[in-house]
Amino acid sequence: MSLVQDLADQLRVAREELPLPQVSAAAERLRSATGLLAWVLHHSATPISVPDLSRAVERLDHAAAALRVAQDRLDEYALALGMPIDTHARHHEGWPSAVPAQAPRGEASGSADCRLADWWGERIAALTGEEFSASTLVGDRADAAQSSAELLRRCVQAAHDGDRRRLHRHLAAAGPAVGLGLAAIAPPLLRQLAADLVGYPPRLEDLARVRRAALPLPAELLPALPAEAAAEIVARVCHTTPQRTADRAPTHPVDAATAAALLVAALLRANGRSPDELNQIIEAERAAAGAAQQRAAERAEAHRAALRITDSGRRRSAVDELGRVTQPTRRRSGG
Repeated sequence: MSLVQDLADQLRVAREELPLPQVSAAAERLRSATGLLAWVLHHSATPISVPDLSRAVERLDHAAAALRVAQDRLDEYALALGMPIDTHARHHEGWPSAVPAQAPRGEASGSADCRLADWWGERIAALTGEEFSASTLVGDRADAAQSSAELLRRCVQAAHDGDRRRLHRHLAAAGPAVGLGLAAIAPPLLRQLAADLVGYPPRLEDLARVRRAALPLPAELLPALPAEAAAEIVARVCHTTPQRTADRAPTHPVDAATAAALLVAALLRANGRSPDELNQIIEAERAAAGAAQQRAAERAEAHRAALRITDSGRRRSAVDELGRVTQPTRRRSGG
């Protein structure tokens, strides 16, 4: 073997030992964890205690990009030596096809054919009754929804058409980080659609009417979807505490996200509105939320201004008045 061939082999080994698949796998797991935490943040009573993993994902993405740059530099060096880069067994640049699976506890990860378990896609397949196919999923992810709002639009259209297979493909391709956001953006839209249905903000006495309008579509389109997932969302829309027994497990986050999208489609149909009008409803809800936030900020500023004493004379008189009020109390307690 010549010196050039020996050097090319060393370059190939160095390139293959770069931990790009491991870094990509860690970034994907953090993205999945971010999606779950987003759902937890939406339902948590103390959001400040929920950690934020976005910075960690960003750092891992930068590390993966640096490793890809190192691979490119090694390829350029090999070309300069006159060695074709095809001999390096260059893999497809898309990291999902090269992500190794997380080894179970007490088991070494020695197989190179392992893949990261797609818990989101598997749960969606169980709900829709469609077959889970990794090869189809890779193709669908090329055209996956990039935001929860876009995914909601696609799901509502598929539910309106009664196309279960298209619904499955949209949800499975989106992944957990985008898909779990459905449980966060749908409730305000559901409250607005329920208000359009009953003529005013829904209350406890409107629960039966909203249930009759909203629950049949999820049960008809996805029979495997637990009925409690949709029923709990409808109860919260009507400001009612969901009925939950002590022995029943909490609703699966994938079930809650899927049910939320189907309920939006159901209430759109109940109001005689088409899926094309969903964009108008989303924009109206965003405008209303922005206006409410602005009014709250103005009220808070008005309260702070009312409590703020800028005149020194008024401040001294307020302190003197406070002393006159508290002095008799101290005298009585001392006697």
